[in-house]
This record gives sequence, structure tokens and C-alpha cells, in this order.
Amino acid sequence: MWISRYFGKIFMKKAVLKRIIAQFKKFHIHSRIVQTCEGISVERKTLYDDIDLLNKCGYEIMQVRKKQNMYYVSDRNFDTAEVRILIDAVEAASFITKEKTDRLTDKIASLAGSHKGEVIKNNIVAFDTTKRDNEQIYYNVFNINEAIIAKKKISFKYYKFNAKGEKIAMHENKPYTVNPIATMVSNDNYYLICTSDKYKDVAHYRIDRMENVKITRDDFVLTDDLKDFDPRKNKKQIFSMFLGKTQNVTFEIEPDIVEVIFDKFGKNTKLSPYGDKYRFTTEIQISDAFFGWCMGLGTKIEIISPRDVKAQYLQLLHNVICKYK
Repeated sequence: MWISRYFGKIFMKKAVLKRIIAQFKKFHIHSRIVQTCEGISVERKTLYDDIDLLNKCGYEIMQVRKKQNMYYVSDRNFDTAEVRILIDAVEAASFITKEKTDRLTDKIASLAGSHKGEVIKNNIVAFDTTKRDNEQIYYNVFNINEAIIAKKKISFKYYKFNAKGEKIAMHENKPYTVNPIATMVSNDNYYLICTSDKYKDVAHYRIDRMENVKITRDDFVLTDDLKDFDPRKNKKQIFSMFLGKTQNVTFEIEPDIVEVIFDKFGKNTKLSPYGDKYRFTTEIQISDAFFGWCMGLGTKIEIISPRDVKAQYLQLLHNVICKYK
């Protein structure tokens, strides 16, 4: 019991040191520590011994030797820039509800220390983001993550919206049972990547449209052809999470959209000069969303091969033109 109380005091003092360093670069013993250690018996000699013990335990409390020695905590927590990036990402994420956004930004801001955290929060620009209203999002993500770690299947109910904005249960309101592989953010939505024993192919479900996510007792089953599945590679192949047949497609592009190509397919995409343009080949899951992406780039991109993909694109362009005649 005495050991527990002793180390309790030690680590309370460690917490005090971290709170101080969040607001001040350095401190000296009697000007800050003694004032802050409320409720703890503190003497200068005791604190020197405690700091020495904390250093031996791996907690780096550094000393700067001067006429009046200065101390500082070697802080490996998030810095201000990292915390701001995390907060901005949460603010911009539409799949996190308004209430949970406010709570989560408070928690993230606290990672920068009490003083800096308040400064960051007071200088946040609120995004004009339409927030979803599924308060089960944390529960869903937690259970999905636990199932992936335990290699278990999950079950859930899934819904979409009709033209009146009403929730419509899918699958006759029966639960889906799937093998969860990973989660992924794409186009401002949060997705579960999974397979089912029935259809085998990879599927994607929006986590904010899932309800009653449960971990089952059944073990995760992954077919041999999906054991090397790479979610990051899959994200480059698909467009707006619309799935399709995977094919190698060769493009010809104008030089001024090189950065667009790198943003989508990665900087390791090999571009080969072709006259005053470039050509490259990459794996694509063919879908209307992919063709829509091509339309968005207009005449700056051309599908060179294969012929059947080029023919599908031409037919879609023809159908679009006919709509406006």
C-alpha cells in the first residue's frame, strides 16, 4: 500500500510537470512546481529525488545548469501543427455527427496542452460541412475494428434514403453478415471493405449507414485470391467506391494534369513521354464513375486501350449527348 501511495505521488508530480511544460518552455523548482503541486507534500529535496527517479524510469526530465537550474520535460506528444491537422480533418468529416465532432475536437485540442489547446480551438475555422446524424458511428467503428483484430465476422443492418429523405432498410431489413477486411475514407465518406461467403467479391458499405453492428462467433473467412488484397491499391483502382471489372487501362494526358494523375494514382505512376503529351498504364475498376472522372478532365485525357473500355466510354458519351438533343 505504501509503495502504491509513493508512486502515486511520483506520477502525480510527473503529470504536474507535463501541465507546466505545456504552458512554459522551462521552469525552475521553487517558482512553479511548489505552487502547482496542490494536495501533495512537496519539498525541494524531495522533488530533486523524484525527478531523478522519473528519469531512471525512462521519463525524460531535462536539466539546464545555470545559477538557478532550469528543468524541462522532453515532450513527445502531438505538436500544435499536428493537432490542428487532426482537428481540421474531424471538422471536415461529414460522417461524424455534429455532437461527436464537438467532443472529439475538444479531446484532440487537449493533446497540445491546456494553454495551446485553447488557442487552437479559438482559431479554428468551422467547415460548412453537412454532418450526418447516425450517432452509432463510434459504436460501429469500434466493433468493426475489434472484429478485424479478432478475425471474426460481423453482422449489421444497412439502409439508404428515398427521395423524401426517409430511411429505407436494405436486404428486406435482414442483417448482412460479412468478413471485415479494412476501413477507408473516400470522397468524404467512411467505408467498410469486406467480403461475404456468398458472393466472394470485395464489397464496400458506408459505415454511417450501418446499424446494429455486432461481432459474431464465426471466424473470418478469406478466399485464397483475396489473401494478398491491398486496400490502398484498391482505393487507387476505384472511383467514388463504385466497383467494376479490373482492367489495365492506358491513357494519354496533357502535361498540365500531371499532378491530378499523381494525386489519384500516386507519384510512382510511370509517365512516358509521347510527343508533347504523356502516356501511362494503370489498373482501373471500370464503372460509370470512372468514365465520369474522365469526362471531368475533358480533352486533357484520352483512353488509348483496351478497345472495349474505349468503346464503353464512347457509348456513354453518345448516350449523354442524346439526352440533350
